[in-house]
Parts: sequence; C-alpha cells; structure tokens
Amino acid sequence: MPDQTKTFGELVAEEQLSDPSFRAEWQRLAPAREFAATLLRHRAEKKLNQRELATQLGVSQPRVVKLESGEHNPGIDTIINAVRQLGIEFALDVAPADRQPALVTARARKAGAIEHDDVAVVVASSAGA
Repeated sequence: MPDQTKTFGELVAEEQLSDPSFRAEWQRLAPAREFAATLLRHRAEKKLNQRELATQLGVSQPRVVKLESGEHNPGIDTIINAVRQLGIEFALDVAPADRQPALVTARARKAGAIEHDDVAVVVASSAGA
C-alpha cells in the first residue's frame, strides 16, 4: 500500500490549483510568511521566547503572535522597527512576473539608501529607467 501522506507543499499546490481565491490569498500573504519566518529564525537563533522578542521590538506579546503567524502583511514601519531593534535585514523587491527582480541588487544600491537614524532603507523604482 503506497504512502498517502502528502507534504505541506503538496497540499498547498493542490489547493492553489483547485481554488483560485486560495491561490490569490496565498500569493498576497507571501511577504507576511517571509517576514514571519525571519522573526522566527531570529528568535530561535537568539533562544528568545515571544515575550522577550516583544520586549526587544517594543510591542506586546500578542503583536508578536500576529507577526509570526504570517497571516497579516506587516507595514513598512513595522519592518523598519524590526530591522532597527533586532539588527536583521529584510528586503522586498517586487517586479512584473515576466522579469527577474533586480532593483535591490543593482540599481537601488547604486542610488544609495535613505537613512532613518540607524536604519538604511533602499527605495527604488524602475520608472524612468
């Protein structure tokens, strides 16, 4: 009898094929899942619990739960605060599907970063390029 156990990735792929609204929501929340994974990795590496991470971020423990859930896209201010407080790096480069994202690695670095006190923010656009 073959093993009928499917991986999480296989289940998600099946759901995306069968349910367009699930696919749209899964894609929309991709940045939230990546930010959540970044926070979880940081917390694991530093051996912190959620309350300790919340203290470092200057937010409540329930806010950390929400951020780590990956179910809500974080705002720019939230990302900047996490970078500032935790010393992590988080990048988001959005491009049309027919092009490879390249701003953060090329043009944006050449243009320089906007300083926010002790955090550098790279903002770039291909408009006029």
